[in-house]
Amino acid sequence: MRPPLLALLLLGGLSLSSLFAQQTPSKQRQPAYKLQRVRFVGSTRYSEEQLLSASGLKIGSDMSAQDLQKAASILSESGGFSEVRYRFDGGEAEYQVADNPDFVPCVFENLVWISDQDLLAAISRRLPLFNGKVPLNGNLAANVGKQIEGILKEKAIGATISWMPAATLNGPVNSIAFSAATPRVEISDIEFAGASPSQIPALQKATAPLLGSEYRQTMLQDFSKNSLRPIYMNQGYLHVQFSKALATPIATTPESAKVKITVPIEEGPVYHLKALNWPGSDILPAAATPKLYLLKPGDVVSQDLLRKSLNNVGATYVARGYMKATIRGTPTFDDAAHTVAYDIEVVPGDAYHLRNLEFKNLSDAQLQQVKQVWKLKPGDVYDPTYAPAFLVKNRPSLRALDGLSAIWTQKVDDEARAVDLLLTFRSGGLLK
Repeated sequence: MRPPLLALLLLGGLSLSSLFAQQTPSKQRQPAYKLQRVRFVGSTRYSEEQLLSASGLKIGSDMSAQDLQKAASILSESGGFSEVRYRFDGGEAEYQVADNPDFVPCVFENLVWISDQDLLAAISRRLPLFNGKVPLNGNLAANVGKQIEGILKEKAIGATISWMPAATLNGPVNSIAFSAATPRVEISDIEFAGASPSQIPALQKATAPLLGSEYRQTMLQDFSKNSLRPIYMNQGYLHVQFSKALATPIATTPESAKVKITVPIEEGPVYHLKALNWPGSDILPAAATPKLYLLKPGDVVSQDLLRKSLNNVGATYVARGYMKATIRGTPTFDDAAHTVAYDIEVVPGDAYHLRNLEFKNLSDAQLQQVKQVWKLKPGDVYDPTYAPAFLVKNRPSLRALDGLSAIWTQKVDDEARAVDLLLTFRSGGLLK
């Protein structure tokens, strides 16, 4: 007689082992079937060989219903699949799987005793479902952490591995970060490969706070981008590149590991300004812009001065009520001459208007004096620079306010394109 057809469906990483335990008491002897063939259908991420290895099934061995269910549970609980189905027909098993799309890369933050490439290869040999990425649910990430501990133990490093999701500020999870919680990996020394001797003092000064701190690969990448790169960009090294830093262990104890960090730098050439090109507009004629620029043709291009120059152009629009104006300078490089020209573009957006105006904590006489001098009225195009400029420029005309200080606050209603302005006065200090 042909053995009965068995089938199972697992969804979302749910194990149904308890259900089988109810249907098949543990003490009851289960029939065994010779497993002659296994097929895996539906995955584009994994090969049939990888899935067979991960499942624990062995061709030619005796299989029970519990063994087949266990294999399905292993696949489902890994988190790699949103659905796992199987059917068995007297020797041949077929598993139908649906890949989980929510996989993210693994980042190795401070595992300085082995290269990322070697570590990835070693984990892949131990975990058939690992290919450098892990799902956001399931137990695959935890199993990766266990395997890393075993790999490092073979190198006589007794490390405790932790892992956690990583994301940019207010963004989705974009990786899983694996770190050695113990030993604590500390930065003992930092050197800069490829840096000119004249740049070393500034680089050393910037990185001095990192000495003795805990090493994290992504932290150092962010530091290079936000703290080291501006050193070069403000000297005209507009194509400077920072490669991935190398961490070399100096000494390791069960409690701590000292590492030397090497930061590879490709400085590139220094660029000079060829031109700042502004076509002009009704709000800002082209002839009026040179006085706003902090960079002149022939100057070394400092990104800080370039940014301030562009902000000066944008501030002209903001003062005319275009509070959400955006400005950009598109570069055109002449790599042979080491010059760069910027085409300036402003997207003004909608103009905002003053909706409500209020002065607080003034007597009638003081309020009357302020209103005589104040020119920005409700309904006018709003100028955010008016309030602070008014209080400074009109001080001689505001003698009734002697002995008072003031702060101003604005509440912006983006939907109505309107601004409510409040000036609050108090005793003591100067107008500000």
